[in-house]
Amino acid sequence: LGGEPTTTPRPVPVAKTNREMLEAILAAEKKATSDYSKRAREAEEFGDKGLVVQLEDMVRDESGHSEETARILKDWPL
Repeated sequence: LGGEPTTTPRPVPVAKTNREMLEAILAAEKKATSDYSKRAREAEEFGDKGLVVQLEDMVRDESGHSEETARILKDWPL
């Protein structure tokens, strides 16, 4: 493909409380789900079925993480 791929990690917000940390985790999980879904659509358009399957598995994993984190936050004492 040529060139060197570059990646820049997203900044990690500093949490003052455990709840803030979990809220940041939930936001990151949702973003990851969105990103993997987008990449799966791109892989489908490109015709790479194997990559589509892998990315769809990653979407399922991240969705599960989001759901679990949301449950924890829902039950978090006020």
